[in-house]
Amino acid sequence: MSSAKRVARNTSLLTIGQIISYGEGAIYAILVARYLGAAGLGVLNFGLALTAVFGILATFGLTTLATREVAKDRGLARKYVANLIPMEVLLGLAAIGLIVALVNSVGYSQQTICVVYILSVGMIVSALSSLFLAIFQAFEQLEFQAAVSVIISVVPLCGVVIAILLHLSVVAFALVWLVTYGAGLAYLYGICVRRFFVPRLEADFTFWKRALTEAWPMAATAVSVIIFFRIDVVMVSLIQGTTAVGFYSVAYTLSEASLVVPSLFVASLFPVLAKLHRDSTQSFRDACALAIKYLMYLALPMAFVVTLWAKPIVSLLFGASFDPSVGALQILIWSAALMYPSYFLGTAFVAANLQKLSLTLNSLQAALNIGLNVLLIPGYSYLGASFATVGAAAGGLALALFFLGRNGFALGLRGASLPPFFGLAVVVAISALLHLSNVPLALITIVDLIVYAAVIYRFGLNEQDKQLLLSLLKRSRPAEA
Repeated sequence: MSSAKRVARNTSLLTIGQIISYGEGAIYAILVARYLGAAGLGVLNFGLALTAVFGILATFGLTTLATREVAKDRGLARKYVANLIPMEVLLGLAAIGLIVALVNSVGYSQQTICVVYILSVGMIVSALSSLFLAIFQAFEQLEFQAAVSVIISVVPLCGVVIAILLHLSVVAFALVWLVTYGAGLAYLYGICVRRFFVPRLEADFTFWKRALTEAWPMAATAVSVIIFFRIDVVMVSLIQGTTAVGFYSVAYTLSEASLVVPSLFVASLFPVLAKLHRDSTQSFRDACALAIKYLMYLALPMAFVVTLWAKPIVSLLFGASFDPSVGALQILIWSAALMYPSYFLGTAFVAANLQKLSLTLNSLQAALNIGLNVLLIPGYSYLGASFATVGAAAGGLALALFFLGRNGFALGLRGASLPPFFGLAVVVAISALLHLSNVPLALITIVDLIVYAAVIYRFGLNEQDKQLLLSLLKRSRPAEA
């Protein structure tokens, strides 16, 4: 199977799994928010964010290292699994120690501390699951990741329904996540035994030292990334309280859901990028430029449509009590649009063995995010955190493109970026005129999407792109009798 076909197959499988996962996840989020309210939701999401930040210590970049190295030599899979399991358990226990010290020194309520403790145990279980997924990704067998996505949606949804029927507290919701992580790990372990090999434990300290040495830039990069994605929740909790976290979390959850497309695409493309970089610099550069172009074309209309529909979406899904989340969603969705190409660039840096440069860039982005949050949250609460996220995302994307070019991988995106921004400007103007004429929002959206598609087709696609699009449309038609 060709690389292009493998990417398409894996992306399709992941998309199916993620569509199911996000559908069930959306129901879960709605039920939890409506039952717990802003304050209870804030406690649960604070615990999830805090353990996500410290969870990087448990994986320490080792899963990314495993994917990269096993993709190059699949014979290394047993060695990596045997040694990384005990390494991640020990690192996870160290992370739990730091979490315990933090939550007890800050002065959180006993309920919040209990939630964090439960989720901390799940953090280690989740780290081990990530290891198995990394190996399967290296083998380009991403159907198992799709299955896990379904599991980690079905289990919490069932658990939440039970918790609501029994009128349980937020602590029960944390236990649901622990059970979910355990179910996912059990499934992945079973797949590894049945389809690949029986995992063994090994303590090759020479290997441990070498792995930690190679992985620490990836770990530091992951810390920077998770700080970008989660530190705002922690800071809002510390400065404004859990109710503000609840309002912010609803907007953040909705904006984060829009990242399904780049995350699935990147997961499928990573092994291919590693091989392209090894075999041909020009092919690697061309693949990167093409991927970012298409991601930009998708990101801008997605963000604009969500901005238009933010209030109806929030009111319909979460109720009028969460209307304060509307403004945050209209801001945060643009950070999601910026993350479309940024997701891919982060993977490209790793595939090109530029982990240390990626670390520097992500550290700068994380520092910018923290600085903006410190400045904006005290005066503007979760809206300030939303603006900080957009500012940090824009800065990170600009730096990534600049330094990728400085290292010999200039992508020449200036021409490719003009059509989507021109199309966006056109649909903004059209939307304003139609809105002033009291045209229904649904009709405005349809007109906007048609106009944007026409602009992209006319100015943004070359003949090769158009031929590819036409071939896909032909394949999508049912076969004639």
